[in-house]
Amino acid sequence: MKPPASQAIRLSPNRVNLSINAGDAREFDLWRSGYSPLYEMDAESVTARASFRAGMTGYNLADVVIIDGHSSGATLQRTAQTIARGNVDHISLTVYSEGGCGLEVEGRAAEVNPGELFFLDMTRRSTLRSPDYKSLTLILPRTLLARHVADLDGLHGRILPRTSPLNGMLAAHMRMLHTQAPALDYPDMHAAAHGTAALIAAFVGASTDGQELIAQTAAGTSLETCRRLIDATLHDRDMGPELLCKKLGVSRAKLYRMFEPLGGVSQYIQQRRLMRAYRIVVDPTHAGERISSIATRCGFTNISAFNRAFRQAHGMSPTELRLAAMSAELDNAELSGDGALRTVKRWLQGPDAKVVSSAAE
Repeated sequence: MKPPASQAIRLSPNRVNLSINAGDAREFDLWRSGYSPLYEMDAESVTARASFRAGMTGYNLADVVIIDGHSSGATLQRTAQTIARGNVDHISLTVYSEGGCGLEVEGRAAEVNPGELFFLDMTRRSTLRSPDYKSLTLILPRTLLARHVADLDGLHGRILPRTSPLNGMLAAHMRMLHTQAPALDYPDMHAAAHGTAALIAAFVGASTDGQELIAQTAAGTSLETCRRLIDATLHDRDMGPELLCKKLGVSRAKLYRMFEPLGGVSQYIQQRRLMRAYRIVVDPTHAGERISSIATRCGFTNISAFNRAFRQAHGMSPTELRLAAMSAELDNAELSGDGALRTVKRWLQGPDAKVVSSAAE
């Protein structure tokens, strides 16, 4: 997959751009493979694969990713397996200018029409079935939204009607953000990211006092409360269902029910530990820290088990990942062509958000 010759551009680590042409089976397979960290994707039929075409231009604005894309009809699924191997802890917001989709979220089905905005929690299961479409998608880290939105768990599958004036304002903001992205410098990126989160909160239910309000909700009644406790205690080797039940004052059955959409509480804890380890490994400020020390800080008691789990989740060992990061392979490779979607995945995992060079003109 190569960028169209007519779109020759200077790429930077803050931008990806690619398209695939109809009739090329290899390009379709590469596109589908590239999507696999985020979604299980396929065309509507074997025949449809032969005429499939798609394209995207995406920007990484510090903590926020925004993608303008178009595609032939397709089905996108975030399954328990996709979630487990992806380690992506973000909320997405999408608006279709053409096409729409049939949306299934944990047993609930709805139709999303052009002009309507909808949210998805990328740590939970979902299925999108779309005809040919054009869309704009904004992807924000949970930690950024948590400072502004009172009920993050309630966003999954939420649709903002096209008739709402607030919908129009938010969609217009997304379009402007994508248009202005090439001109933003690093401070502007951070300002845009936090301003966007605050704008979303104004439309979906703001937290009047940030994280404190969420922390004051009834203990054990919120999945978000459980997530926060897990993140705060990932270093604790004893972190598991028993300790969570004790700290939250909930039964084991209730805890399991809350985490069932996320693949189970033990699986979720493992994902969070591996995600934290990933971010420490690629962080240049921790370049001198031993891998065994990182494993311990992330709650792993056995370095061999940690290395196996890390390789399974991220496709390479911690040492290999560190060497790749130090050689700038993660920042400069695969920004177009076959690896562009893998670059988007790494944006969502964190390391590319540290890049400070300006986006492509």
